[in-house]
Amino acid sequence: MTEGSDVYADFVKSLLDAEESRKSSLEQRGIGIITTSGTLVTLLFGLIVVITSAKSFAFPAAARGWITLAAIFFVVAAAAGIVVNAPLFYGRIEVSQADLKPAWQDDAPTARSAVTGVRLKRLRAAQSVNGFKAGTLVVGTVLELAATAMLTAGIFDIIHPH
Repeated sequence: MTEGSDVYADFVKSLLDAEESRKSSLEQRGIGIITTSGTLVTLLFGLIVVITSAKSFAFPAAARGWITLAAIFFVVAAAAGIVVNAPLFYGRIEVSQADLKPAWQDDAPTARSAVTGVRLKRLRAAQSVNGFKAGTLVVGTVLELAATAMLTAGIFDIIHPH
């Protein structure tokens, strides 16, 4: 029959595994923001080069403001994506043979308790860092959305000048 300590130890391990998965997911989404913001800012500059190369073109002042803000927001959104992928401190666990030697003869419940305690510390660190990454990802997504709206407004002002 399984002891309660087995259940708790497995539960803590599954939470730690879930945080590892969450970290990977957040970092993939951060890469997505970097990619889309970079692509959209590149297209934005390409659009500006094409539009402004026409000899009779006068860049509308309203469009200039929108497009400038869009470029800034895309760059800041990409920076948020980079921050999400920064190697932040997740509570590294270091164990040496010298650390284990005094506890090597512990019974299973004592060892399980010690290991679960270390995993709980690592879990708290991972939850904290992942929470920061998630918040940064939300900011990057909102900035990217705002930049897209500003770009749309700028293009609209170019196509339909006042």
